[in-house]
Amino acid sequence: MAIKSSTFGRVELSGKDAARFVQHMNEDKANPLALAALARGREISEKINKGIAFKLKRDA
Repeated sequence: MAIKSSTFGRVELSGKDAARFVQHMNEDKANPLALAALARGREISEKINKGIAFKLKRDA
């Protein structure tokens, strides 16, 4: 896999890895748990922007 990265730099993909990454972004389905986390984060962000109080739930 051709990946270049550093603490202060970017990640670069080339060749087959770059093609697979583009294919993955266009065709693969999103993780349902990630989508749920994104939705919760957006709700919190909206409340913060409006100055509304909110509580974070702790999963045990």
